[in-house]
Amino acid sequence: MRLLKYTFIIFFLFSFQVKSNENSKVRYIDIDFIFKNSIVGKKINEIAIENRDKKIKANKKIEKKLEDQKKEILAQQNILSKEEFEQKVLSHQKEVQEYQVKKNKDIKEMNKKNVDLTRNFMKKIDKILLEYANTNKIDLVLKKEILIISNSNLDITKNVLDIVNKQIKKIE
Repeated sequence: MRLLKYTFIIFFLFSFQVKSNENSKVRYIDIDFIFKNSIVGKKINEIAIENRDKKIKANKKIEKKLEDQKKEILAQQNILSKEEFEQKVLSHQKEVQEYQVKKNKDIKEMNKKNVDLTRNFMKKIDKILLEYANTNKIDLVLKKEILIISNSNLDITKNVLDIVNKQIKKIE
């Protein structure tokens, strides 16, 4: 009797079909590709690299100056009195510390500026992507990075890239 009951329940459960929503549209996008290949994304990268290179060049000049001062102080070690030498060494160490603090502050400011530019750009891409999904009745857009295997026909990266290049003309 129990066996008959379980068989009936299993048969009853399997007799219902699970209806999937076959009309759901799922697509994927490569956001990194859009950032690296869009006009504004390239400009953001160029600005970041240019600012970094300027800071590196300026910092090398300062570091060379500090290194030359250190050599000069060490060369005067036998000529100066002990107090004068220690005073110059302490003064030099203070300069080095101030330089390091300024360098770290500059790096943080530069990174913050780059992050802000990127974040603003990504917000604009999100708006465009949302509009694209609504216009094309796409229910779900996935990042390409999370996919293992997918049909390349589901990739909307190039379409969105074209729209991004048309709509976003300047860096903000």
